[in-house]
Amino acid sequence: MEVVIMDIELKYRIVEKIIQSNDDTLLNEIKSLVGLSEGDFWGDLPVEVQKAVNKAKAELDRGEGVPHDQVMAEMKARYLNR
Repeated sequence: MEVVIMDIELKYRIVEKIIQSNDDTLLNEIKSLVGLSEGDFWGDLPVEVQKAVNKAKAELDRGEGVPHDQVMAEMKARYLNR
């Protein structure tokens, strides 16, 4: 019976922290975790992650990336041919 009481207390403490939070990143992560995200997840990603993805896409557009086949061949040679 105590496990149930502890679970309820824990839930109330979590809800209280969520209500008091002003951290958009945390709230977006919780929203995603509990399945409340709708449609595209891009807006739920932290700004730093969005910037990193956009930078990587720009590098690929400039031809600075490494083709998938080449990466896979290098990884197989490095880790599977021992």
